[in-house]
Amino acid sequence: MPRRILSPLRAHRRGLRRAAWAVLALYLLYLIAANVFLNSAIGVSTINRKPERYHAQWDWAASLYPGQIHARGVVMGGHARTTRWTAATPVAQGRIKLLPLLWKEVRFGTIRARDVSLHVARAATDLPSTKRPGKSPWTLRFDAITTPSLLRMDFYDARVTGTGAARFGFVKTMAGGPMEVLPSTLEMPDATLSVGGFELVRDAALEFGIAIPAHLRQQAQGDDKLVLLDATLRVDGRAPGIDLQARGDQPLPIAAGDDAGHVRADLAMHRGVLVPGSRLDWSAPVSGLDAQGQPVRHPLGVALRVQPAGIAIAARVPRQGDNPTRLHADLRIGDRRLLDPDDWLRPVRALSGTVDLGWRFASLRWLDRIIAPQDWLQFDGEADLEAALRLADGSVAEGSTFRVSDAQLRVDILDNSFRGSAHASGRVARDGEAGLRTTIDVVSERFSLTPGDAPDTVYLRGRDLRLDLASSGDLARFHEQLQARLRFDGAEIPDLRAYNRYLPPRSARLLAGSGAASGDLTLDQHGQVLQGRLQLQGRQARIALGPSRLSGDLRVDSRIAQLRTGGRRYAFEGFDLRVDNVRVEDADDAPWWARFRLDAGTLDWREPFALEGEGHLDMKDVSVLLALFAERSVFPRWIANLVDSGEASATGRLRVRDDEIVFDRIVASNDRIDLLARLRIAGGTPQGDLYARWGVLGLGVELEDGDRKLHVAGARKWYDARPPLLPGEG
Repeated sequence: MPRRILSPLRAHRRGLRRAAWAVLALYLLYLIAANVFLNSAIGVSTINRKPERYHAQWDWAASLYPGQIHARGVVMGGHARTTRWTAATPVAQGRIKLLPLLWKEVRFGTIRARDVSLHVARAATDLPSTKRPGKSPWTLRFDAITTPSLLRMDFYDARVTGTGAARFGFVKTMAGGPMEVLPSTLEMPDATLSVGGFELVRDAALEFGIAIPAHLRQQAQGDDKLVLLDATLRVDGRAPGIDLQARGDQPLPIAAGDDAGHVRADLAMHRGVLVPGSRLDWSAPVSGLDAQGQPVRHPLGVALRVQPAGIAIAARVPRQGDNPTRLHADLRIGDRRLLDPDDWLRPVRALSGTVDLGWRFASLRWLDRIIAPQDWLQFDGEADLEAALRLADGSVAEGSTFRVSDAQLRVDILDNSFRGSAHASGRVARDGEAGLRTTIDVVSERFSLTPGDAPDTVYLRGRDLRLDLASSGDLARFHEQLQARLRFDGAEIPDLRAYNRYLPPRSARLLAGSGAASGDLTLDQHGQVLQGRLQLQGRQARIALGPSRLSGDLRVDSRIAQLRTGGRRYAFEGFDLRVDNVRVEDADDAPWWARFRLDAGTLDWREPFALEGEGHLDMKDVSVLLALFAERSVFPRWIANLVDSGEASATGRLRVRDDEIVFDRIVASNDRIDLLARLRIAGGTPQGDLYARWGVLGLGVELEDGDRKLHVAGARKWYDARPPLLPGEG
């Protein structure tokens, strides 16, 4: 070949060789740089510059050519607004498209991963997006994240486990830009689906699809995205049975049973609205206990059909022989939108139909949440419920009735608990122009009253406790306007000493005695006493009043009314105390009686009571009053004539607070005597002043720390000079 032809070829070959070496060098340089970057602290710190928003770690990673990554032991996570997510896989590979980086788009081609676990949960704090002025945001785009072996997916309270194939894609523009979920699918032939820890389906063929169009956070944030949701769900598999046996303190004890039923669903949703033709059929056994405590099973069937005008639901538990257990419900939701972030109870508010139910519940705590969510009223224990309910637009309608048999009742009032076995009957009726009114009548044939913090101490034992509950509107809103009335009559007081916690600890104590009590209390929806009447009788009561010991029979009749909404300060609308056959121990005085009335009085219900008011006292004689200051032998002889001078009337001011009892401005008199006194018993020690006059004779007694000093000359002048015991009193 001519030399003039070979010479250019040799030169071209040398250029190609140099180019090949250059490309090889660049490739080797990329291999070294990229793989060092991926497997050193430099790469980890670069990718995790904002770990509070996005973080990733891996055991090992490699890149064979630009944009391609193969990694092992991958764990990624992030925090966007109120959502946290975490994804883990032992092996993943994918490709970053390089050209879109020029217009600030991080775009991944198909990412393939094995044995993937995904966790999405609500974050405790909101992490808002940040946008720097003058800077265009980056866009993150995953065309497809695929796995042939999705093992587990947690999505808020829902969990799917099994082994299946999934494909997920989404686009997100950072700094508050739009977000889109591309059409994504999940297919799992052996899925187990649970919500809130309760299994809904086992070993099921599951097909799920989801898509959300591009939108800004201002258009839909958080749960609002549900109104944009397009989704399909097909399920065919085993449904676990329902176990309704009691478990701890659960309001509605419900768990998955061992026996399995079947569920088949074909549901479709467009923009958060169920598509007509969607359907669900579910059947499963319900396990429980009968009245004798023996296990029983009931077959339950539920069918749901989505029609153009709404959703039809039917539920059946057929009656079996003589067993009263049954369920026959035909319901309709007049709306196909089940997911409404502005009103999660929207399907309930659109519910109409009938429910006929006879069931023995392991616990009725769920009924408390309807009647009194504040927990002052509780139904518990195994009980039978019979109900015939009519529903109209989410409300329990006129003519609905229900009855509860043999429930355990607890009513907490003013830190005390009424307890007993009870039955209740309720009804919804129209109350003239006032509209619907729901009433529930509760009767406990035997009951006890105990302190809330000392259930072994018995205040009362009685029969026929009645609790009448009433509210305007229907049962669903029963607690909002609840009014209650609690009544009992002639309940036994086994030991008066149980009430010492309400008395000044060292200044007044009940030492012995028994009695009876009756009550009629009106309560609000929070269980607070609005007004009431309490009557108490004590037989052979012994009381320590300071150092004095008295015995006798007593009768109290009090009527109170709440002074401040939600508080425990009450006004006495009436307070009458009768004492008979009273004796001062270690004294020879004849039995004594008195009638005491408190006017303009107030009561702070606490332990001990705080009580004050103006009192009026009629008494057989003044012997007990004198005995509070000194024994008879301390006084001059003419005091005996004063004691025997007949019935007397007295007025004064009373205050009981903490460990103190104060009687001030006591003025007692009859046709023959005058008696003035002030007395404070604090910490069990009395102190005070007394002035007694009979005819021309007068005497003053000064009591201080148990020591007495008599004043004879100028006794009245001495008494008038003594300071009052209560502020503002002369």
